[in-house]
Amino acid sequence: MKIIEQYTEGKSTTTPSEDAVVVTASYAAVIDGATPKTTFRYPGGETPGHLAARLLSDAVRTLPLDIDAEDCTTRLTKALHQDNVSPSNRPIASMVIYSESRREVWMIGDCQFGYIDGENSFRTMTNTKYIDKVLSEWRRDIILSYLNRGCMTAEEIAADDPGRRIIQHIITHQVRYQNAKTPNRFNYTMLDGEPIPRHFIKVFPLPAEVHQLVLATDGYPVLMQNLEESEKILHRMLQEDPLCIGPLLATKGVRPGNKSNDDRTYLKLEI
Repeated sequence: MKIIEQYTEGKSTTTPSEDAVVVTASYAAVIDGATPKTTFRYPGGETPGHLAARLLSDAVRTLPLDIDAEDCTTRLTKALHQDNVSPSNRPIASMVIYSESRREVWMIGDCQFGYIDGENSFRTMTNTKYIDKVLSEWRRDIILSYLNRGCMTAEEIAADDPGRRIIQHIITHQVRYQNAKTPNRFNYTMLDGEPIPRHFIKVFPLPAEVHQLVLATDGYPVLMQNLEESEKILHRMLQEDPLCIGPLLATKGVRPGNKSNDDRTYLKLEI
């Protein structure tokens, strides 16, 4: 396993990225620490997302060679567990992991990956959350209402997003759907220190002809087979849709002074 391209950039110029990359002799992982849903911080001012990325990075470095996806998820979950912390303040992250010994990609949460198949086509796999889609569309409709009625300019909305303010209560409390065992269309999975039902862990065996693999966070709206193309598409979309109510539809836009609406990480491997 060899790194071909690796890149991480935070959305903000003032706070560190909550993404992380780990590559060992046996595993490669891209980690997306969740954006804080409250103002809670751990000692030293560390956000829950940053703590999650740090703890999971350490855990990946100690993974045994021969474990399967379920055993791996159990170990990562234990690494994140925090006593006496409310669900909204837990360290939370999504991950995509490549196991060299099993030639499998394991997806826990809403990261993504891609590879070139036997027909020389770049195939991508994502794991988006339905609740994000619903909240993003609601936020979009709120913002369009403000714009169409002339209540706020695009610049004013970027600085004080009325759509984000309205959906924030649900974002803060959506953890009730996180790793939930009772069936519900809003359920989703994240690593948060609590047990994850087996069916939430996605396992993708790679075809024998695959020799290049891309792992990435969802900061890239369109994943391409090289970093330059992925960055080019992202930058074009950010210029065209900074409020993230069109092609970049999301639960938050680009804040004034920020470079993007989300942290992003890209890792391309030769396997």
